[in-house]
Amino acid sequence: MSRARAPGPPAPTEAPAPPGGLPGDRSARAALAVFAGVLAVAFVLEVYLGRRQWFSRDEWAFLAGREIGDVRDLFRDHNTHWTTLPVVAYRLMWTVFGLRTYLPYTAMAVTAHLTCAGLLRVVMRRAQVAPWTATAAASLFALFGAGESNVVWGFQVAFTGALALGLAHLLLADHDGPLGRRDALGVASGIGALACSGVGIVMAGAVTLSTLLRRGWRAAAFHGGALAATYATWWLAIGREGFGEDERDAPIADVAAFAAHGLRAAFGALGQVPGVGLVLAVILAIGLPLAWAPLGRDRLRREAPPVVSLALAAPAFLVVSGTGRVELLGAEYARTGRYVHVVAALLLPALAVALDAIRVRLGRAGPVVVVLLVVAIPGNVAALAQWADEGAPIARRYRHLVLAIPRDPLAAEVPRGVRPDTNHEDAAEMTLGWLLDGVRSGRLPDPGPSSPRERAEIAFRLSFLQTTPRTPPRDCEPLVTPVTRTLRPGDRVRFRPTLDRKATKLRVTSLDPPRTRLVFEPVHGTVLTATRGPVRVELASELVFFPVELCRPAG
Repeated sequence: MSRARAPGPPAPTEAPAPPGGLPGDRSARAALAVFAGVLAVAFVLEVYLGRRQWFSRDEWAFLAGREIGDVRDLFRDHNTHWTTLPVVAYRLMWTVFGLRTYLPYTAMAVTAHLTCAGLLRVVMRRAQVAPWTATAAASLFALFGAGESNVVWGFQVAFTGALALGLAHLLLADHDGPLGRRDALGVASGIGALACSGVGIVMAGAVTLSTLLRRGWRAAAFHGGALAATYATWWLAIGREGFGEDERDAPIADVAAFAAHGLRAAFGALGQVPGVGLVLAVILAIGLPLAWAPLGRDRLRREAPPVVSLALAAPAFLVVSGTGRVELLGAEYARTGRYVHVVAALLLPALAVALDAIRVRLGRAGPVVVVLLVVAIPGNVAALAQWADEGAPIARRYRHLVLAIPRDPLAAEVPRGVRPDTNHEDAAEMTLGWLLDGVRSGRLPDPGPSSPRERAEIAFRLSFLQTTPRTPPRDCEPLVTPVTRTLRPGDRVRFRPTLDRKATKLRVTSLDPPRTRLVFEPVHGTVLTATRGPVRVELASELVFFPVELCRPAG
């Protein structure tokens, strides 16, 4: 008679196969591999689509208006943002590449954007979002063409860099146990986010809230206190200088409208197909309670804080941005790519959690929900391609103009302090002397011959030297209607701003072809001296309801 076998441990049970028949571990690895492939494709595609850009607007502030060896240049604000790290990046890129190619600047922006996509996927997986749902959501963000300027415009590394470093801080702080090296690395990342742009302030708030919810007030005070002290030190030392006397508090209703426009635009961009954005908003509202209601307190404490904190940071970011921008740019400005990109990133982990909860409850029909993310990818790629195509002719013309200015024969005859592009406050940092030095250093390539029309435009752009007089202009009257003048070498136009120094600007338009227009801001001086002539011009206030005052010539 055979002996009865002692009962052993139960045989291990195999994890249920996910849709598609792959075991759990293999499915997770496959989802990660697909996402890695998406990142590679996105990098090549986005750099390719951004290849026809060229330097513009705010970039001149970092290229021509800052020096890496000047501590003040490194730390003073840019439009109220602390931007030390982007300034360093641009100064290094200028040293290595100059203006010979824009490709490295685009690659820098794309790399920061895709780093955000990768970190968002990590946040989703830590919140127990299924591998394929996380891959679909993060892939949508990797190919999020609706955030066009943050994706491929080099300057917007200020936003995406802050977002990436803030997400790194969030993940490093998201653990149990006492404070340690991870927390120190997290604080360093958070300080880096602050030194990129104001997005870092919102990310600091998100990290502090997440740490409070998961680890309590001591850890939250360590992370939030270190960032608050660092930012306060910068602000007291130099940052507050960027908040001028003309700053006004925006009406609460306008700020609320700005935030509402931004949220609607973000959901619309995430959906692309008409109606899908609204469906995603409904899924977010329904799915989060479904995902978290069954969880115990301990599991909820480990999974929910980063997702909740980022989701709350989305409207907070829009409120902060609207406070400083809505009065000048209007509530609709919240729909621009730079804001939509950040808001979408902050909402996406919560949306992925909600989608995954509904997917599980739908059973075999669940993958249909995830398809809502995938269907938006073609529309986003098309949006980026359209944005790039529309900007390419403008960039091509502007590139030739800027590179041709220091090579024009007239450039040797006028003062180095002439500013050839005053139509944007940061482009006004570019002086003729800076361009001439760039040619001598080999950092400005030769654009080839200029047409007669281009030479006429260059001549007009080199016709005025803007300076600050020793004594302020007097005997002035509001410039309500345009005035025509013919200026000869040495003739001066004196003007001064009215109460609103930021809004009052003098517009000077050539009356000869090609009727080029230049706008002069009082911050660079209130006297225009003609460097050549005769030059027939029309003088007018840039904004009729904020007229500049035109002054009589000094005696």
